[in-house]
Amino acid sequence: MSQTPLKPFLKHFQPFDGLDDHYVEQVAAHTVLMDEEKGKLLFRRGKPADYRYFLIEGTVDLIGSNFSTETVNADEPRARMMLTETSPTQVSAVAKTAVRLLRVEADFLDLAMVWSQAVDEVANERIQGEGDDPLSGLNLSKAQVEVEENHGDWMSGLFSSLLFTRVPPAHIRQLFTSFEAIEVKAGQEVIREGETGDYFYVIDKGQAQVKNVTGKVNVKLETGQYFGEEALVAETPRNASVTMLTDGMLMRLGKEDFTRLLHEPVQETLTFDEFQTRKEQFQLLDVRMPLEYRLHHVPGSKNLPLASLRERLYELDSKMHYVVTDDAGRRSHLAAYLLCQAGFDARILLESEQIYSSTVQ
Repeated sequence: MSQTPLKPFLKHFQPFDGLDDHYVEQVAAHTVLMDEEKGKLLFRRGKPADYRYFLIEGTVDLIGSNFSTETVNADEPRARMMLTETSPTQVSAVAKTAVRLLRVEADFLDLAMVWSQAVDEVANERIQGEGDDPLSGLNLSKAQVEVEENHGDWMSGLFSSLLFTRVPPAHIRQLFTSFEAIEVKAGQEVIREGETGDYFYVIDKGQAQVKNVTGKVNVKLETGQYFGEEALVAETPRNASVTMLTDGMLMRLGKEDFTRLLHEPVQETLTFDEFQTRKEQFQLLDVRMPLEYRLHHVPGSKNLPLASLRERLYELDSKMHYVVTDDAGRRSHLAAYLLCQAGFDARILLESEQIYSSTVQ
């Protein structure tokens, strides 16, 4: 791996030019600087994309079906975006000249995007911001926002949630008997930023504070409010710490029970074939960033980035059925969950790339 500092290179490209420096530094640790000769096959069409490639110098040909070719030159605006963002890849990439590229781990980049956008969404929607916390120790691979607000005692807090109304009646009794009560003390850290998500929590008694090292998350939680579910949904570690402000009592639900009783029953999916037979019933949503959407998206989909999802819910029709394309990875799953939580009928479209392919071939 090259020892050349990679953050300045990354900041030249989208979406890194719009991210805070501490996010980009984390991505840089999962990035390799590569030099390849003319004629080198960089990646092949139809293969899983474990990496994302960004062109620094030279020219690359992107060869699609029927040998259609897009030429990308490093000194042109198109080169500021990744060469391909789909998996499996829709094109093959061949170095037309000697090239220099950045190779970024795709899974980590996906994690960075969902983390940064989820944090921004919480900041825009509910943060009572204060101060600048130090950024040392921040690790993007340990990231997920964990806050949701409700009022009343812990049980009525869940019952008042629109998401909870989607839980099958047969699961309700089992759900509540699966919660475990734990006593907590003032100053006790219930969730630590960077740890693996293992429980969903509801406050039965007491108050808690949610903070993260960036200072963007600073929320006070009270009786009946719950937290911790988004890390379980997106399968990402915590990106905020939760500390008790008072003595109290928490009800917690383990990850396995949360998934089986509260998440899976309400998170529906559609396969490619199912969508094709019923597509007139659904509005497609793409929750990636606008520049990602412009580069490549499923035809007919509406761009509603995760980072601004809550503030744009007013744009959605409560009577419409929504399907989130799965090309945003973890962001798709988190967005579909948040839509269901807000009372919308939302599902995840599996195999979104098949729809794209069927319209361009």
